[in-house]
Amino acid sequence: MPRYMHTPIAAALIAATSIPFVSVVQAQGLALEEVVVTAQRRETLLQETPIAVTAFNAEQIADLGIYNVTDLNGLVPNTNVQKQPSSNSNMSIYIRGVGSGETSLMTDPKTSFYLDGVYMSKTVGAIFDIVDLQSIEVLRGPQGTLFGRNSTGGAVNVTTRKPTGELGGRVEVSVGNDGYRRLTGSVDLPQVADMLSVKISGSKMEYDGWATNEFPGVNPDLASEDNSSYRVALRLEPTDGLTVDYSYDDTDNTGVPTPYQVTKVKDSIYNGFTNTPFPYTFLGGEIFQQMAATVGDPTKRRETFMLEGSSEEWLEVQGHNLTVAWELDPFTIKYIYANRDTDSGYDSTDLDGGAYTMRDLLYGGGAEIPTQGFQAGIPEGWIKMESHEFQLIGDAFNDRLQYTVGVFLFDEEVYQDNPQSFVLPIQFLVDSAIGPAFIGAGFCNDFGTGPVCQGSQRLPLPFPFPGADPNLNGFQDFIYGQESESTAVYGQATYSLTDQLDITAGLRYTEDDREAFLFNEGLGHVSFDDRFTNEDTWDNISYLLTANYSISPDMNVYATYSTGYNGGGFNSRASSATAWEEPYEEETLDSYEVGMKSDWLDRRLRVNGAVFYNNYKDMQIAVFEAGSGGASSRITNAGEATYMGLELEVIALLSENVSVDLNYGYLDAEFDEYNARNPVTNQIENIKDVVTVTRAPENTASLGLQYSTANTGMGRLSARLDVSYTDSMVFHPFQNQFDSSDARTLLNARVTLDELTMGESGDLRLSAWVRNLTDEEYREWGIDFGTLGWAGNTWGQPRTFGFDAVYSF
Repeated sequence: MPRYMHTPIAAALIAATSIPFVSVVQAQGLALEEVVVTAQRRETLLQETPIAVTAFNAEQIADLGIYNVTDLNGLVPNTNVQKQPSSNSNMSIYIRGVGSGETSLMTDPKTSFYLDGVYMSKTVGAIFDIVDLQSIEVLRGPQGTLFGRNSTGGAVNVTTRKPTGELGGRVEVSVGNDGYRRLTGSVDLPQVADMLSVKISGSKMEYDGWATNEFPGVNPDLASEDNSSYRVALRLEPTDGLTVDYSYDDTDNTGVPTPYQVTKVKDSIYNGFTNTPFPYTFLGGEIFQQMAATVGDPTKRRETFMLEGSSEEWLEVQGHNLTVAWELDPFTIKYIYANRDTDSGYDSTDLDGGAYTMRDLLYGGGAEIPTQGFQAGIPEGWIKMESHEFQLIGDAFNDRLQYTVGVFLFDEEVYQDNPQSFVLPIQFLVDSAIGPAFIGAGFCNDFGTGPVCQGSQRLPLPFPFPGADPNLNGFQDFIYGQESESTAVYGQATYSLTDQLDITAGLRYTEDDREAFLFNEGLGHVSFDDRFTNEDTWDNISYLLTANYSISPDMNVYATYSTGYNGGGFNSRASSATAWEEPYEEETLDSYEVGMKSDWLDRRLRVNGAVFYNNYKDMQIAVFEAGSGGASSRITNAGEATYMGLELEVIALLSENVSVDLNYGYLDAEFDEYNARNPVTNQIENIKDVVTVTRAPENTASLGLQYSTANTGMGRLSARLDVSYTDSMVFHPFQNQFDSSDARTLLNARVTLDELTMGESGDLRLSAWVRNLTDEEYREWGIDFGTLGWAGNTWGQPRTFGFDAVYSF
């Protein structure tokens, strides 16, 4: 046994995996395959790449049943990917506790998403069925140089299959419970004129959803989807060394999002500083009493609802991607162009959990009428994005120096209309100009200490009452948009000082320019010409320094110091002129990481690990706010934070037929400073002792076991079991008493019969699968509506099962 296998670190890692190594050592002819990644914008071997990255190839994607990025949830340490509330198509990615849950199109994500090398500027509309997945890489930690734009958390890099120039194709049919149906197909055409290859792919997926809306006249299928997409890919190779790849993708998605379930009608007001008793079920009147009756067991998932404001969401995406690579030994010139248009929205989303009635003085004259607790819509929302990237990738000094330099140019225009309608307890309005009207109508009684009012009022108020919307009665309007330009120049180089030691240095300069507007009748805007406008510019220099040392041919260790940056911006749903005029500033961080990549036992065991320490300054925190000005997630520079943790990834071949993979992530995330304005004193205070980092579970882990047989002429049988664990977490820094998520354990299973011969050149793959085998009930996202009076959650999908058939030729 080699000397390095007796080191204390190696012994500790081997003990932690609890694998029966005797059977591994006795196995003959077994070895883990080399994995090629593009985490450094060039092809490198995973085990020689000094980055914490988890990679999935095409075979693993098939074994795990991955169709879009959200299917990665639970498979990567310290990584959480899921849909946002009120949407089937909006994605939220948190890596090492860093991400953004803000749905406004004016907000950039903190974890970047790349499709075939193209930066996807928004996670809004980023969930779509990607046909012909070739690989997925999850890069953890700040990617300040090569994937530098707003990548303080990390990056997800998705690559699709390119045309082969040979006739071939595949057809996949899937069926499952709750009306799940999916049909995909792709065909590779023979090369034309020895230079042009074409690949055409398409997909159709329908799902009836797992919950039912029993309100008459609306779509009853909650959490449903109807997705159609296609993709055309061309590869032109006119001369040796010159490759031109062009693709066009088109997605059309409709469906009703996962329902919002009320889990608490509140009996106090919590503002991050104090708890003030406020019995909403009494003071708020009928609507809160009816809402409380729907709660039931707040730890259980409901599957039937009565939602009058639930409508279909739509998503339309068209994308063009052009990549030109010209190999001129010893360097390659590459140009990446992208143009993407995204339209998405919905007529109404129901975030009060039911259909209610109440006495309404101004809309119903004091009579009992149907009333919305809280509903919002996005009748129009779109993103127009264009980017250009030029790269020079090369080697020098007999391959001892490898370098990448580039220029990135980015233009984006967004627009979103987000009206809201809601109620507020009359007690909050008693001191307003219309307070006497409620007293006169008998909503209030005076017990000697002032009027106590029971009931609620729909807001804003109908014209011509004071404080009313002058144009669109009954709604709080948020119409906003933004034009963004970003320019970056970057370079990164790796030099081999010796055969064992490499040094990597990187530098990136970024400049972000934004011009934005906000129209809100609640802020006094009578016409669109009255809208607020603002503009600003932010810039940053990010850098990286890495030392990578090869202890042996099968073990590398590395240490990295890097910085990261998120540009500043404007609060699209500001509740005051001051909140709009004061932009949030850029966020920066310093990151330290030490890692190891290692293979053991003649490459039958792979153990990779990393320890990290991140220090954030002027950290941008999305704080959900709700009150008389509507509901919004306002971004503020709260202060400083320290995120530290470790990650461990293990893959082992236990025998000729059995393999195991284990991932574990530990995260300790805390605010060192959290500055917030006390609404009572109007003073800025540091409340770091009472806040919690959102979407940052302390422990995440997954375990996969796979059994496979050789092809005996009747196909190759394989069975896979995956278990994932996610610790408890919160969804708001301080308003989190009633909507936080407990720890959860999910179990998925799949049995496959592969390599069934069909004719002279066809193969058939048959699979049966089940997800969430134990039907775990867990909260996926939470929203506490604060002074509006309730909190609730969306819940994860219940047990699903089905069958796949894939024919390849």
